Amino acid sequence: MIKVDTQLPVVTALDPQARRPVQGEQSLQRQRKQLPAEPAPPPRGKSATFNLQLNQQLTSMQAADSYLGELAGRLGQLKLSLSRELSNAQAGERDGIKRELEQVRKLLAERSQRSGETLDASFKLRLSEPVRSRFSLQGLDSIAAVQQAGKETLLFSAGRKLAEPLAVVLDEGLSEQQILRRFNAGLGPAGIRAEVDHGGALKFSARESEWQQLKGELRVQGEGKLASQAQAAVVSHEEQMLRLPEAARLDGARELRRALDEVVAALDRIGTLREQLSHRQEEIRDFLARHADHNEREWAKDFAGEVFSLMRRSPSSYAAVTQTVVAQANISRSSVVSLLS
Repeated sequence: MIKVDTQLPVVTALDPQARRPVQGEQSLQRQRKQLPAEPAPPPRGKSATFNLQLNQQLTSMQAADSYLGELAGRLGQLKLSLSRELSNAQAGERDGIKRELEQVRKLLAERSQRSGETLDASFKLRLSEPVRSRFSLQGLDSIAAVQQAGKETLLFSAGRKLAEPLAVVLDEGLSEQQILRRFNAGLGPAGIRAEVDHGGALKFSARESEWQQLKGELRVQGEGKLASQAQAAVVSHEEQMLRLPEAARLDGARELRRALDEVVAALDRIGTLREQLSHRQEEIRDFLARHADHNEREWAKDFAGEVFSLMRRSPSSYAAVTQTVVAQANISRSSVVSLLS
């Protein structure tokens, strides 16, 4: 456009567009910003688990960066082909553009798997929670529209995907927070969460894997204000970083220019995101390197301290060991053989 409860360089999300946070995400973003310059080491006994978590996040970021690098290469080639077509430098470039569009679409469709399930459709990095799809629902575009409609009950169903219809009960005079609570209480069993962005638009989100199964089946019935009295399919619009046009629509210079602008903007965002990923990976590597030796020294110090503490608590143990060593040194071979005979 990633959670470990310690004061260490943990990545929770990276957003190259740096948009203002929607409601529900502000507390997470405050946690992201509270990264100290010199983090303290985790408590002894938890360092191994914590280092494992950091290494897992590092692996996820490497997978995301690898995917972004491949996508940037495909988009760079598409950018070149679109530019040639616009300048008429290459005759018959349209067939090449169609092939490249399909290659980019295929790569975008593989985003979740190829990025280790860390990049959402808006290309924000998510390491602390499952990737979620964010979308708007037609007729439920804003808090103001819901408030203006007043009292209405919305029934959501999804065939066999939901055990029973879900009801969202709206009343007159509800505040923004009350409206969000009504939607979250009603749609929560389906894994759908409501939030408001900085422009006042009403947005929804769900786990990406669950939403892909649910969105084609979701239907709503209302009382004629926010939704029709007859049950109808829910029309959703998902947030995406890149919306590529159909190849058949690239007939004129205007469509080609629009597609080129989309590709250039996507390349800029990918470049920014990869820079942020590189920086965060270096932070984690530096932290692991700084504290690796410290952890070993701390273990050796603690072990030695426990040994000497045991000896101080049992002063006779040392004498017993000394006597055993002396006796073993003075015993003869013949004595051992006779004892074993």
